[in-house]
Parts: sequence; structure tokens; C-alpha cells
Amino acid sequence: MGSEAPNTTVAPNCPDVVPFSESYFAEISTGLVAAIAVGAVITVVIVIMFLESTWFIVQHFLVKKTTILSIWMIGLQPVFAVTALIAVCIPRSALLSDLVAAIYLSRCIQMFLFLLIHYHGGDQALIDHMSGETINLRSPPVACCCVCCPKIAVNEKILFRIRMSVLQFAILRPIFVLLTAVLWADNKYQNGKMSPKQASLYISVLNGVSTLTAMYGLILVFRASRKHLKVFNIVPKFICMQLVLVFSNLQGLVFNILASSNLPPCTPILPSTERGSVWNHLIVILEMFLLALLARRFYRRIDGSLIITDVDVMSSGDKDKAQKNGNSSLNNDTNILKYTNSGMELEESITYM
Repeated sequence: MGSEAPNTTVAPNCPDVVPFSESYFAEISTGLVAAIAVGAVITVVIVIMFLESTWFIVQHFLVKKTTILSIWMIGLQPVFAVTALIAVCIPRSALLSDLVAAIYLSRCIQMFLFLLIHYHGGDQALIDHMSGETINLRSPPVACCCVCCPKIAVNEKILFRIRMSVLQFAILRPIFVLLTAVLWADNKYQNGKMSPKQASLYISVLNGVSTLTAMYGLILVFRASRKHLKVFNIVPKFICMQLVLVFSNLQGLVFNILASSNLPPCTPILPSTERGSVWNHLIVILEMFLLALLARRFYRRIDGSLIITDVDVMSSGDKDKAQKNGNSSLNNDTNILKYTNSGMELEESITYM
């Protein structure tokens, strides 16, 4: 009797290297090409929204500092979308693209702290508004479970320490990026490899500690001042930045963990890690589009140049005029501040007699 060959299915060989863009586009499926095309269109829309919002801010914000800080913050989603699209189209550039986006995010975390202080009218104004109040050190992401953490009064020394905790991230993050790029160029850094023999493990740990420290300092100021800055829609603005941080770090970590189990499966053209990276960046583009819509709604506002002192002055002036006239009407060209039931929106209108 003749022997029969065993009925086995040969799995595709997983490549050891990431292909160049020419080979990549020559081998990928039609479905992935369509997904990349959709991602490119969404990225263009995000960039257009950013340019339109920037033009609006430049035209309507009279305070230069508010203009600069606001443009920095609304640029967060376009930067992540563009770098993600580059990583999708050129898989070999994924690490460098992520590093560029990470540097911009570190700068935006610092800028958001400056924005919180600016909305109060400066460092001294922030301290004056919070005089008699305390900051609860039992806050995420570092000390949310530490019941022994005390409440401290807001003063100049505490504010300086908080600013330094955020500033260290803006300084250390570019250093980590430079070190990662140097090690990657020397083939001593592999993204997603968390072995004790890999430099990526130690860089990730140091970067994680730096990130948590910066977010802790920022959240301390945010939680202490959000009731004062409710009129500036500070909560949704903070959510816009916080979700970018979550999506860019936690989501990538999930895909790296899945890649260790060969999910998604490798193809003859892409390893499992790089294939997961492609889908991760495609999802990031969609998430940045949704966050860009949210950021556009709350940063592109005529009331963007106000600070809390202006609100206090205008509110007291409106109240005096209303009592004097016996109704809620104001004279010509008088700004009226209307607070919604949710207390989350500020609407500026002009009434005419």
C-alpha cells in the first residue's frame, strides 16, 4: 500500500522585518487599502477643522496668550491623526511617528496647566481665588487609594511644586524620545518587547513614572479649580486631552499584549506586532476625529478670551444694571452672560434697545 501524505495546513511564515512602503502596498489586501483611504479622508477633514478653528480663534480672541494656548490644544488631535496616518502608510516609520506625537502631547499637558492658570488671571490670581480652600492629595492616578493623604492649602509654594511636576514631563519626554530613536537606529530597541534584556522595558517604566507624576500634578489643579472655571467649559476641555493620553498609551499597550499571542495573526508581508500597529493607528484616526469635534465645540467660542476676573466684573456689572433698570435688559452693546442649567456653557449675546 502506498503511503498517503498527511493532510496538514501550512501556516504562512511570519516575516522578521517590516517591509518598505513599495512592497507593503503591493501585497496588502483591497480591504486594507480601502481602510487606509478612509483614514486619509478623515485625517484631511480633521486638518481642515483645525485650520478653520485656528482662523476663528485668531480673528476673535483678543488676548495673545489665550490664542496661543488654545491653538496648541486644538492641534493635539490633528497631530495624532497625521502621525497615525503616516504610520499606517509607512509601517517602518510607526515608532518615529509615535515619538513625534508623544512629544507634542507632553507639551500640551504643560500648556493645559498654563491655560488653567491663565483662566484665573495668573499665578497670584489663582492663589487669591483659592484662598481658604484646600487641595486633596488623594487624587488619581497616583494617590487615589491613599487614605492617609492630607488636604493642603493652596499657596505659592504648592503651586510651584505642581508646576514643576508637570514641567519635568515636558523636559524628560523629549529626552526619552531621543534615547529611543538612538537605540532604535542601532537596532537595540524593539517596540513592544518587554524583556529585561530590552531597553524598551526600562524606558517605558521611566516614561510611565514621569507621565503619572505630570498627570497627578495637573489633576490636582484641575480638581481644585474646576468649580471656578465651570463657565469656561474646563471639564470637556480636560476630557479631550485626557482621552488622547489614554488612547495613545493604553490602546497601544493592549495591541502589544495581543501581538504576543499572535493576534491579529501575522501575514506573509507583516509580523503580528506591525499588523496590530496598523489597525491601532487606524482606530486612533477615528478616535481623533470624534475628539476633534468635541474640541472644536468648546475651544471655538467667542468667549474664549475671557478670564475669571472678567467674568466676575461683567457679572457684577450686569447685576447692578439689572437692579437699576428693574428688569434683565441691558443698554446697547452690553455683553450678557447667560448660564445654562448645566452650568457648563457660557453664551455671549448683544441686545439692542
